[in-house]
Amino acid sequence: MTPGQGIKDAKTRLQEHLQGMRLALPKYTLAATEGEAHAQQFKVVCVIEAFKIHTEGRGGSRRAAEQVAAERALATLYKQ
Repeated sequence: MTPGQGIKDAKTRLQEHLQGMRLALPKYTLAATEGEAHAQQFKVVCVIEAFKIHTEGRGGSRRAAEQVAAERALATLYKQ
């Protein structure tokens, strides 16, 4: 990493990892939205078809939930 370059988020790291292997990008699907409008929780599923990986993330925003799902997908990939 070069000086001044920020730490990459989980979605970016996952995308770059898959692109480096010339595989399709992960697909993120909003599975559920729960709670009142001012305090919603989002559930997102991340799917990597090439490895049959399906992970789930929850968060206070869709983006946050996607990050959690991507982090879990990365962890699963590194275990294989």
